[in-house]
Amino acid sequence: MTSKKGQTQDTGSISSDASDGSELIPAEVQANIRHDDHAPTRDVAVPGTTVDDEGLINNFATEPKVYPSTYPSPRKQRRYLFLGATAIVFVAVLVAIAFSVS
Repeated sequence: MTSKKGQTQDTGSISSDASDGSELIPAEVQANIRHDDHAPTRDVAVPGTTVDDEGLINNFATEPKVYPSTYPSPRKQRRYLFLGATAIVFVAVLVAIAFSVS
């Protein structure tokens, strides 16, 4: 292949300072190596996380604990009624202000 200046370039050769990727290792492996015995750690404190043979962390979804719902007490029902009525009055006041301004 020739360049614009008439010099030839060989595209098949790789320079001696180029990386072929063989010296690269995943970042998690370096992070999981213990400094005292250089063995990958296997203790993972986060539920839903595992560590494979190479020391890579694998995260997966955990299911939440299932519990039955309870019907609200009469006191909570009155509170919900009061909050709903307050919200309706608030929205009605906002709509009235919007109509009066326009």
